[in-house]
Amino acid sequence: MPNQPHTATTADHSRLTAFGDHLIALHDDLRRDIAALRKEASQLPADGDNLDPLVLPERLHSHCLSFCEALDAHHTTEDQSIFPFLAQEHPELSEVLDRLASDHRTMATLLTDLRKLAATPSAPDFHADLERLSVELLTHLDREEHYLVPVLNSLTHFPGH
Repeated sequence: MPNQPHTATTADHSRLTAFGDHLIALHDDLRRDIAALRKEASQLPADGDNLDPLVLPERLHSHCLSFCEALDAHHTTEDQSIFPFLAQEHPELSEVLDRLASDHRTMATLLTDLRKLAATPSAPDFHADLERLSVELLTHLDREEHYLVPVLNSLTHFPGH
């Protein structure tokens, strides 16, 4: 029985170490989703010819809205729980967390614009906004992983876990 506390501690640490790894897995899903969305959008006629100007192809429209919701939910979770926790536990990350939160606000605006275009798009405008979001997102994910994964993988406690 003396090994049980050690086993529990090791199990808890393994579970906590998974937070950084889980973040990378979530980000990889977002990278795959935006790449698939960009591929679908690239198949739209460049000048809008042969495309009903009021409707994106149903699959692309649905995929766009699903992606926008998933990204928004991911950022909301980070803004409301992960970033405040990290700010409290690691005040040295203050500037990084402010920058990441600013990235989230920029992407929220782009998501709003993309959702509007998904409802009444023109192919060139939709594609251009999707490309802007993609550049912002990919840069942000790399930045977040660079700064936060090592910290998340070194945590010894996390709220609710």
